[in-house]
Amino acid sequence: MAGAVAGGLFNAFAFEGAGYLFKMLDKNGYAEEIKRHNLAMENLTAEREKYLEEVTDRRNRIAQLREKLAEANRDIKSTNQSLELVRRINELTRIKAMPRKPQLSNHYKPSSEMEEYMALFGLVEGGVVGGAAYLML
Repeated sequence: MAGAVAGGLFNAFAFEGAGYLFKMLDKNGYAEEIKRHNLAMENLTAEREKYLEEVTDRRNRIAQLREKLAEANRDIKSTNQSLELVRRINELTRIKAMPRKPQLSNHYKPSSEMEEYMALFGLVEGGVVGGAAYLML
């Protein structure tokens, strides 16, 4: 968990630092890059909302089927109904794969120039963090 948070913070600082360098060296290209990035973030947000709706609906359907299964198990006469519900639960949980979680990389690819700036800033940032860690030891 801490690694994921640290990685996210590192990426955010790298992107912002690269953006600053990009802005200083190429003023017109930076505005276009920001527009592309913001559009990608909007698309990602919309896809995440759709994903969460699908996951919630799926979980609700499974919960409903399990509730029906519990009711059917209470009654010995409903064995066939229980088996059908088990089959439907298995179909939902095993056969159909979960939808893929949306990611920014599905909507946005930084330009090659932005990638160079991100790499440069990442190296500088990594050197600063590494140097600080060395001094702390």
